[in-house]
Amino acid sequence: MLLSDLLQQWRKDRRAVEVRLTVPVLLFERQGAAAEQDWEKTGALMVGKPPESSDPQLFFVEKARHSGNAFLMGVTLGRVESNDVAIDDASVSRFHAWLQFDERQKAWLLCDAQSKNGTWMDGATVAQGARVPLHDGAIIKLGQASLRFLLPQTLLQLFKG
Repeated sequence: MLLSDLLQQWRKDRRAVEVRLTVPVLLFERQGAAAEQDWEKTGALMVGKPPESSDPQLFFVEKARHSGNAFLMGVTLGRVESNDVAIDDASVSRFHAWLQFDERQKAWLLCDAQSKNGTWMDGATVAQGARVPLHDGAIIKLGQASLRFLLPQTLLQLFKG
């Protein structure tokens, strides 16, 4: 889903969108001509055209309803469609990382899945096997793909802003 699509839905029925926003989101922006070439090169595993840099793609941080993902420890991030969040970028591993909610800490954690091109949060490397607490607005980098982690209330503030 594109961010502009959710914004349009919110303008039509604010309550319905606010009820839907119970989990954090990831915003994924492609940058410039290199992104267009990358989209073509990887075979466009996801349906549709690549998002414009001014219109980020939006992913809900939740388990997908499709089958084929037996990983129950969290929300998987990777290049192939069997992930909960499929990111069509050649630098992203097939199963790159996962996000997990820690009930004791009441916080989301970022975990690298032994990815080939590495995982970072706010510019710091996430060591393989480490569980790094996420904060609202964190920049997650998977290979060369950057995503912004936003809590539901922050995304709604952007709409109201």
